[in-house]
Amino acid sequence: MIAQALEIFKCPHDITGKNTPKKRLMYDIILLVGYFAALIPGPFPSLTSLASLILIMCIGVSFFDENFYIYIGIFIYLRYRLLLGDTPVYRLYSYLVVLRFLIDIPKFKFRIVYFPALFVFCMHSIFATGRFESIRIGLNVIVDCVLAYIVLSKLLSDSRLMRKFIFVFMMGGVASGIYGWTNDEFTKAINVSGAGAQKVERNFGALSDANFAGLFYSLCIICTIVINKIPWWFKCVFLALFGIMLLETASLSALIILFVLSVLYIILKFRVKAFFILTAAFVVLAIGVIIILSVPALRNIPAISALIIRISEKLSYIPRGRWDLLTTDRYFIWQQALEVFAKKGLWGKLMGGSVVTVMVIDYSVMSIACHNSYLQSILNFGIVGTLLVYIPLFVIFGYRLMKHFTKKDGYENQDLTMLRLIFVFAFIVFGGTVDFFIDWPFMLLYFM
Repeated sequence: MIAQALEIFKCPHDITGKNTPKKRLMYDIILLVGYFAALIPGPFPSLTSLASLILIMCIGVSFFDENFYIYIGIFIYLRYRLLLGDTPVYRLYSYLVVLRFLIDIPKFKFRIVYFPALFVFCMHSIFATGRFESIRIGLNVIVDCVLAYIVLSKLLSDSRLMRKFIFVFMMGGVASGIYGWTNDEFTKAINVSGAGAQKVERNFGALSDANFAGLFYSLCIICTIVINKIPWWFKCVFLALFGIMLLETASLSALIILFVLSVLYIILKFRVKAFFILTAAFVVLAIGVIIILSVPALRNIPAISALIIRISEKLSYIPRGRWDLLTTDRYFIWQQALEVFAKKGLWGKLMGGSVVTVMVIDYSVMSIACHNSYLQSILNFGIVGTLLVYIPLFVIFGYRLMKHFTKKDGYENQDLTMLRLIFVFAFIVFGGTVDFFIDWPFMLLYFM
C-alpha cells in the first residue's frame, strides 16, 4: 500500500534506471518513515527531539538518493516544529542540500535566468540584513534562497521526481492540519473581532500565520485537482481535508487566491470553453452560497460561521468608505511604506537597503511588516533590485503561458506545466497583500 501511494506520481516512460525497484522502494519507505516521524511532535510535543532525530537520520541515509530533495515538502510546513535542542532540523537539512549541490556541481543544470534575483537576495542578505542583524542571519538567508533554487532546479529536471515532490507537498499540508488539530502549543487560535462583539477563531496549523496557511492549503487544493493519475477517491479525501483546513483559517485572502487560481486553472485547462465553464461554475457557486446562508445547520458550522462574520464585517465598511478597516489596516501600512520610500535619497530609492523582511524587521524604518511584497521589495531592494527580481518572473510567466496555449491540449506533462504557471501566479497575486521576502517557502513559488 505504501508503494502504491508513491506510485501514483510515477511516469513509466521517465524512469532513470539508476536504482533497482527494491532499492527505490526502500528509499520511498525511508521517506515515509521520516514523514510520520515529523507528525509525532504535534500530538506528543515531549517526543520532539526523538522525532527530529529520526527525521534527520532518514535524510542522512537518503543523502545520495533523489528523495533527498523531496524532504523540502515537509519543511515548507514544519520547519519550526522539528528541533534537536535549539537547532531546527531544517537548518541542518539546508546545509546538507548545499553540500550535495557542491558535490553535484559538474552535472548541475543552472537556470541562469534567476541569477539576477539571486544576486539581489545575496547582496541584501550580506549588506543589509548582515549589517543590521548579524552576518550569521544574513548567511542563513542566503543559504535559504540558494536552497530553494537548488531544490527546484533538481526537481524540475525530472517530471517523475517533480510528481513525487507534489505528493509530499500535499502530505505536508495534511501534516500541518494535524498539528492544528492536536496541539495548542504549536497552533494557537487567534481571536479576531467580527461584527458586533463576536469573535472568530483562526486555525493556522503548523504555519506561523493564517493567511500563509491559507495560501498553501489553497495550492494543495489546486494540486489535488490538477495533477494526473490520482484515483478519484484519493482526490475526494484530499479535497475534503484541505477544504476544512482552509475554512478553519478564516482567511479571506486565501479564499480570494483560491478563487483566482481556480479561474486560471479553468482557463489553462479548457481554453476557449473556459468562458462557458466559468459561467456555469459561478452559477453553481452562487447557488451553493444561497443554500449555506439559508440552512441554519450549515450556516452555524463554526468554520463557515467565522467566515460569514468576517465577510459581513468587511462588507459593512464599503458604504462607510473605511478602506483602512476593509483592508485590516493594510491601507495605512501601505501609506507608511510609501512615505518611507519617498523620504529615501536617490541611492536609497534605486538600491534600497532597508531591512523589512519576514525574518527581520528594522522597526526604526517600519513599525510592522509591509503586507505587500511589491512595497516590501522597493524598500529592501530599491527600484533597480525590484526590477531585477520581478522582470525575469513576469517574462518567464508570459513565455510559459504563450507556449502552453500554442501546444495542443493534452501534451506531455501538461498538468505539471499548469501547476508551475499556477504557483508563479500565486506568488504574483498573493504578494499584493502579504510579505514574501526573503522567506524560502515563498521563494519556491518564485523559482517554480
